[in-house]
Amino acid sequence: MKNKILYIFLTLSLSMSSCSKDFLDLAPENQLNTKTYFQTEDEFNQALIGAYAALRGYAGTHGWLMGEMRSDNTTYEFFPQNRGVAIVQKENVAEFLDDALNAQTPGKYYAAYECIARTNLILDRIGDATFSATSRNAIEAESKFLRAFFYFDLVQFYGGVPLLLHQVTNAEQALIPRAPVADVYAQIVADLTDAITKLPPTVTFPQSGRVTIGSAKTLLANVYMVQKKYAEAEVLLKAVTQLGYQIMPDYASVFLPANKNLRESVFEIQYKQGATEGQQSNFLYQFIPATANTTVITGFNSSLINGAGGNFPTQDLIGSYEPGDKRLDASIAIVEGTNNSNGDFVYGAVKSVVGYVTPAGKIAKPFIKKYMHPHTIVNNMDDNWPIYRYAEVLLFLAESLNEQNRAPEALPYLNQVRTVQRTGLSPITETNQTLLRDIIAKERRIELAFENKRWTDLLRTGKAIQVMTAFGTKMKLDSRVNPAAYNLTNDKLLFPIPKAELNINPLLVQNQGY
Repeated sequence: MKNKILYIFLTLSLSMSSCSKDFLDLAPENQLNTKTYFQTEDEFNQALIGAYAALRGYAGTHGWLMGEMRSDNTTYEFFPQNRGVAIVQKENVAEFLDDALNAQTPGKYYAAYECIARTNLILDRIGDATFSATSRNAIEAESKFLRAFFYFDLVQFYGGVPLLLHQVTNAEQALIPRAPVADVYAQIVADLTDAITKLPPTVTFPQSGRVTIGSAKTLLANVYMVQKKYAEAEVLLKAVTQLGYQIMPDYASVFLPANKNLRESVFEIQYKQGATEGQQSNFLYQFIPATANTTVITGFNSSLINGAGGNFPTQDLIGSYEPGDKRLDASIAIVEGTNNSNGDFVYGAVKSVVGYVTPAGKIAKPFIKKYMHPHTIVNNMDDNWPIYRYAEVLLFLAESLNEQNRAPEALPYLNQVRTVQRTGLSPITETNQTLLRDIIAKERRIELAFENKRWTDLLRTGKAIQVMTAFGTKMKLDSRVNPAAYNLTNDKLLFPIPKAELNINPLLVQNQGY
């Protein structure tokens, strides 16, 4: 089987280089390669745009499958008419029945290395650039942020991984062993620390979608939170609060395409709708129940008979919202309908989830409303994917202070997220560290629902086995759920290294349990 990582690196590297000598070493003038490219500021920026474009792979199916469906936030819709391999494999990921041959999880691994390869090409050459130091610093900093972001994603989901920090031009350079987890984290911290020194010290709004000092400090603070370095995280997060970010008073408006990159946004993956752009998003179409006609939700008569089936809000999550929390109606809706003679679900109407009771003769299915926005082309939307929002900065800051046994100092930051206008809820007054820890964790679950945060939060707080075992007990009351499901052990806290990589690289060792 072809080694995809080697393919990514060699394609991006060798396609821009020549391996001959003497006069044969002259690069063809009509082809992009390292001898004719990476000369001007514009060329470096074009390469950097390519690295940013690779971010879209982060928000692919594997993103929500591994970040939300692996948790108690979302689950799958059992669709007996479609028992295809891909459908069953997604269900297996949700229920901790996946193995090393599951084809739904390697995409995260490959998407990360695609972006890492593109940033390495830039970083290997930026030191020789002759344009202004200001521009060189910005390009280097943004590239290091992107590389750090993806190594951080890799280390959380896979553990130690091959640490590739330069352009790969041959198999020998690509086929290396996994680095220890500590070494991966050390590189992440080094990249972000350097990036912070090189980025402009202020943030302007609306943002361009590129990395800023705020996003770099937030990512590094997230890394420190995982490492339980709460004092270090606190310093960074407090600095972010001085950069002009603000909480938007209406929660639903945060996710409107018209409000991209505004003051609540710290970093988001950029998408653009359009018939010819090829940069559109389609999260809504991924997150609604299978049906032959999606008009009631999307506004277009589009069939999703075989194209849906994942990331549906659980009753456990719906029940965890406090009474009166406005974020419930902004995040989740109900599509009400009936089954036709073929057993296909036919949409009838979209209903509010708040206080909903299924009428006699109807079927009701919850779906993610957060990304439901008007659009003009079927399956072609303008929604960005949020990576960091200012609300998360405040919740991280509250958590870091509470973990340092400074609960009273944590409350103002927590309550900025819970303002009455925004949530309809009363402020938190609890100062017991243990009780406040649980309150903050629950607040993160609600505030950041469907943003691929829940599974890594459970890992970071050491609650994954406890929470998911309890959740699995409830899920197995459904006779369709495999009795072996949700048998969560330490081995299942990581995903398997893709089997294709093990087949080609004898230096790689699989994660225990796979």
